[in-house]
Amino acid sequence: MSHAVKLAVQQHPSITDAVATLAQQTAGVDVARSGYFPQVRVGLGGGANTGKDSNSTLATASATQMLYDFGKVDNQVSRSEALVRRQQAIVLRQIDEITRQTAEAALMVHRFQAMTDIAQGQVEAVDKVLELAELRSKAGLSTKADPIQATARSQGAHAYLGQVSAELAQWRQKLRTFVGEAGTRTVDVLPGLEHDTLWLTNHPEFQLLPDVLIVQAERQVAKALLATSRSSKWPTLSVEASGNRAIHGTNPSTLKRNGSYGTISFNVSMPLYQGGALDAQISAAAAEEAATRERIETALLQASDQARAWRELAHGAQGRLADVENRRRSILSVRDLYREQYQLGTRSILDLLNAEQEIHQAEADAQGLIHDLWQYRLQFIASTGRLREFFGLNNAVIQGMEVAP
Repeated sequence: MSHAVKLAVQQHPSITDAVATLAQQTAGVDVARSGYFPQVRVGLGGGANTGKDSNSTLATASATQMLYDFGKVDNQVSRSEALVRRQQAIVLRQIDEITRQTAEAALMVHRFQAMTDIAQGQVEAVDKVLELAELRSKAGLSTKADPIQATARSQGAHAYLGQVSAELAQWRQKLRTFVGEAGTRTVDVLPGLEHDTLWLTNHPEFQLLPDVLIVQAERQVAKALLATSRSSKWPTLSVEASGNRAIHGTNPSTLKRNGSYGTISFNVSMPLYQGGALDAQISAAAAEEAATRERIETALLQASDQARAWRELAHGAQGRLADVENRRRSILSVRDLYREQYQLGTRSILDLLNAEQEIHQAEADAQGLIHDLWQYRLQFIASTGRLREFFGLNNAVIQGMEVAP
């Protein structure tokens, strides 16, 4: 299972998509920070004037540097950085989701491997009863009805074997969608699911769950947007230097042939009236920031509820294991007794066939309960955000991104 998980996270396209989007968001931080630096432009143009030379060609250059903007660029950078943190949490969530789906598929393959073995054992046991019934019928020790009844049970056992084999093939195919041809191999369960683990007693840190981290980052985005909206009502101070030179003809600013002209200016700009748009943006950003606070609480509440539910299911399954095992052992002793009594002619073949069916049903129930227990433990680990730690993915490089704990 652990090997399947590590294969899946390194090749699943949804993680590739999330990592590529993270690279895009990271580049957005550099775009926002560019507001701190000068903006330089150059150009070349031509036109006509009323001077001696009616045509001229001008080369122009300008540079603008923001001096103070009441935090407009700072807030844009903060928003971009919060979007990066949000996308990082989305990548972690996608890794967790693919990890959980792959582990579940591997667990179901393991489950139906066991069920197929049980079904195969039932076929062999019933066929032995059928063989015994035919021998006794030919020897005149039992009626012809015994082989008929045993044949019907044998056909049913073969049909059940076909059913669980088909389900095994279905889950193998699902596992192959995550790991490729490696999904055709025999699956072994990670030992941590087979034994009582510390995950069931530790107090989960729900603040580190990807869903919670996403909403926390969204709150930072909303705060930055609110600050940006408020700062938009204040002026921006900048200095601009520009110059031009006539490379052909007369400079229209100096009326000199091949003349040059330059200026330095300090600018102050701010919006005076936009029909109430800025106030509306501030109100919307404030409402979004308030909403994200409630979404954080909702995410924490849902995570806590899910973890408690899976933990209780795991405890319940653990408590039922002993009862199922005791039932299986008692039926085994009954089956051996019924076989001896049937050979002696004191027990009907239906009693023996029913005992065989009960044995394999008890074995199937035991395997089902064991795998349910492992499933509940896996879901508990997933609901507490510790799948990456459980499968050794922390500090690993996944599709070019190092996964931090």
